Amino acid sequence: MTRIVIFIASPKHYNCMKIILFLSLTLGVCSAFLPDDELTKSIARGKDIYAENCVTCHMGAGEGVAGTFPPLAKSDYLLKTPEKALKAIKFGQQGKIVVNGVSYEGMMPNPGLDNEEIADVMNYIQNSFGNSNKTLVTAKIVETIKQKE
Repeated sequence: MTRIVIFIASPKHYNCMKIILFLSLTLGVCSAFLPDDELTKSIARGKDIYAENCVTCHMGAGEGVAGTFPPLAKSDYLLKTPEKALKAIKFGQQGKIVVNGVSYEGMMPNPGLDNEEIADVMNYIQNSFGNSNKTLVTAKIVETIKQKE
C-alpha cells in the first residue's frame, strides 16, 4: 500500500519557506559575481611559481630592486604591454626597458617554464601587487608569443 503525504504549511512554516527561498535565490545571484574559478586557480598556481622562480629578483611584494630589477607592482610596462611581459617570461629579457619611468638594462634569463606555468605566473602577477587584470591568460595565448630576432 502506498501512502501519499501532503504537507500543508502553517503560517509559521510558510515564513521559514520564504526565508529559505530568499537565501537560495540570493546565493544563486551572488555566485554569478564571484571571481572566475579558472582564473582563481591559475592565480593560486602562479603564486607558487612566482615564489620558486621570480621572488629573488622581483621581491616578495613585486617591488623589484631600484635600478637593477624592475618592479612588477603597479607596473605600467606589465599592464600596458602584457605581450612584451609574456615574451620576457617565456624567452628571457635582455636590453633596455622602461618601467614606471625608470630605465633598466639588465638581463633576465629564460626561467624554463612551460606555457601553462607562464600563463599561471602572468595571471598571478597581473592580479597581485596592486595590479588588476581579470582577463585570463591561457597556455594557448602563451603559445602564440614568438621570439623575434
